[in-house]
Amino acid sequence: MHALHHVGYWVDDLDRARKQWQRELDVGPFDVIEHVPFDEFTLFDGGQPCTSGIIFDHTAAFAAWGPVVVELGQVHAADERLLAAYRVAPGAISHVSWVVPDLGEESEKLSRLGCRLINTARTGPIEVAWHDGGPLFPHPIEVHQHNDVIAGLHARLAALRQDASS
Repeated sequence: MHALHHVGYWVDDLDRARKQWQRELDVGPFDVIEHVPFDEFTLFDGGQPCTSGIIFDHTAAFAAWGPVVVELGQVHAADERLLAAYRVAPGAISHVSWVVPDLGEESEKLSRLGCRLINTARTGPIEVAWHDGGPLFPHPIEVHQHNDVIAGLHARLAALRQDASS
């Protein structure tokens, strides 16, 4: 069993949402990645891989929230197929995520369980596969290939919080 790594929420105004989470939930500070860049992005449209012309411009903000990480995401522009598959709606859960030792194996398992592959992506050392929730979840799933960067995310965010409170 893999532990939950983070949970994401869609927001329509990232700055306002970050301030609200900090003020009302005492979550933060947030580490913001503006216009998340992708080295590789493949959309699986009807099972067929598509690598060109896919737009997914979003900004993500991460913070430690107790033992897990919360991600707030604001979409600036996106392919209509992704908007539908990701179920983008402000205030909705965008995804739950866990980290695995073998991304391909976990992705195949999720597909066998009825969770259709939406896309794969890579940014530097971060590799992910997004699946729809199928019969398991009412929202997408993001699975991360284990690496030191993703494994150390919570500790870095907790240190950021500690530094801010000092």
